[in-house]
Amino acid sequence: MTTPSLLRAGWTHLKEYAPPVMAAALMYGGIHQILSAFQYPLSNYAVKLINLILRQAFRDVMPLAGFGAIPWLFYAKVVAEGVIIAVVGMFIGLWVQARSQHRPTT
Repeated sequence: MTTPSLLRAGWTHLKEYAPPVMAAALMYGGIHQILSAFQYPLSNYAVKLINLILRQAFRDVMPLAGFGAIPWLFYAKVVAEGVIIAVVGMFIGLWVQARSQHRPTT
């Protein structure tokens, strides 16, 4: 007897909470993708800075191994995808916020 009422309550909560959860997940995924794309270029520049300091201050110390050439076009595409995903998440969040302000609370 309680199965239809539980199903109805679950569907109501799903319709209420799915858009905010999707917005948060998309924003998180976009920011994560942007930061993960910046991880390797920033670490490569950190190694170059450390090697510069080693060459200037300690001439007998062997410098750190570099990562090689950075395929910047690949990272630019990954960052662009992350920005698109985060912006879509922000638009969904704004839509949910605007919808909640227009709906009367009972």
